[in-house]
Amino acid sequence: MYQRMIRSTFKDQLSMKGVLSYIAPMVRQQGEAYGLIAMTQTEVSELSVVTTFIWPDYETAKSAWAEYGGKVVDAIRNSGAKIDIQEGIVERAWFNDAIDIKSLNNF
Repeated sequence: MYQRMIRSTFKDQLSMKGVLSYIAPMVRQQGEAYGLIAMTQTEVSELSVVTTFIWPDYETAKSAWAEYGGKVVDAIRNSGAKIDIQEGIVERAWFNDAIDIKSLNNF
C-alpha cells in the first residue's frame, strides 16, 4: 500500500469550508475510479486539515496524482492555502475485522 498525506492550511474558515466542500465529491468520485482504498480528513487546527489517501501501490497513487490529484492540489494552492505533502510506502497497517466499516460512514 502507498499513503499520501496532504496538509492544507487556509487563510480563513470561509475559504477552508468552501474549498473542501467544493472538492469533496470530485475527490471521492475520482479516487474510487482510480482504486483509492481509503481517505480520511482530519481538522488538526482551526484553519488546517490533513487529508490521508491510501492506495494499493505506488503506481496507482502516481497515476491518480498525474490525472487529477495534482490538479486538485494546485486549485487548493491557488485559493491561497499553504500545502504540505508527505507520502511513502505503508510499512505497517492494521484493520479491525470486528468493525463494520460501512457503518462508520460520516461523509
